[in-house]
Amino acid sequence: MAFDDTPFERRSIISGMRVRAADGTLLGYVALIGQEHLYVRRSPFNRHWKEVPLSAVGRVLQGAVLLREGTGPLTKADPMFHGEIPTQTLPLALIPGASHV
Repeated sequence: MAFDDTPFERRSIISGMRVRAADGTLLGYVALIGQEHLYVRRSPFNRHWKEVPLSAVGRVLQGAVLLREGTGPLTKADPMFHGEIPTQTLPLALIPGASHV
């Protein structure tokens, strides 16, 4: 079965799954599933992501995503698309006369 013929396989990709090349070598772990790309990080704690088009996914197995034969090297992903949300911590209370700078 081809990946394109089974839409249920695409839905079963979750973050943290291993991403493997067609020969079985480990490329990294799924960080985020976008509309057209699969974002991969080398380790779960790595902040540098790479991307591969979803069309390069050949099969989804239990716990692993296998890429098609002949898929080129992963390309560096733009940090803008990493999906991480910057947060801002504000003081819990504003005390009169205290400096909150």
